[in-house]
Amino acid sequence: MSWIKFIFILLCLLFSASTVAFSKCRNIQNVDFRNRVYPLNEYGFTEGTKLLRVPKGRYEDRSEPTSLAFLYFEIADVVFGDLTSDGKDEAAVVAIYGSNSGSFFLTDTYVFGCVGGRIKLIDILKQSRIEKESKMLVHESIKKPVKIRNDILSVAYGTEGARPSPEFITTFRYKVSRGNLVAYKRPIRRKNI
Repeated sequence: MSWIKFIFILLCLLFSASTVAFSKCRNIQNVDFRNRVYPLNEYGFTEGTKLLRVPKGRYEDRSEPTSLAFLYFEIADVVFGDLTSDGKDEAAVVAIYGSNSGSFFLTDTYVFGCVGGRIKLIDILKQSRIEKESKMLVHESIKKPVKIRNDILSVAYGTEGARPSPEFITTFRYKVSRGNLVAYKRPIRRKNI
């Protein structure tokens, strides 16, 4: 075989491999976020970062057969919109998790994008991070808490007051800057009626 044929075949193989990689994430709206692996790093529930394989939108860890308590992780919502001003949508995946024996749950938002034809986790907006940065008592999120509009991710939580009836609904806003979510302007609070 001549060098020219060899180089031609090699280039064809490289091109077809890059086409296959690109087709993995042409449109993030076609990705099944209810059947993925998610990292969870919450010391109240795990002993460090644990990768959870979430089938059909729900994970349950029943590894302790003698215990009635178990960790659950559930995909509550998936919202799409452009967060990076590149004309392509990103996905904000709302995950709630906790223990079935507990009286509360936590809500985190996983933000994914398509980078180089592959799905990439851009950042995780943890409920504990929002509480720490805002210095507010943050309760569970409201139903359908996430919106994406004009490159801004908005996440709403019940804040202040007693659980399970928070006094306010507060919307926290974030933008993607240098590949991470950063707070954008002040939170917006409204009375919980």
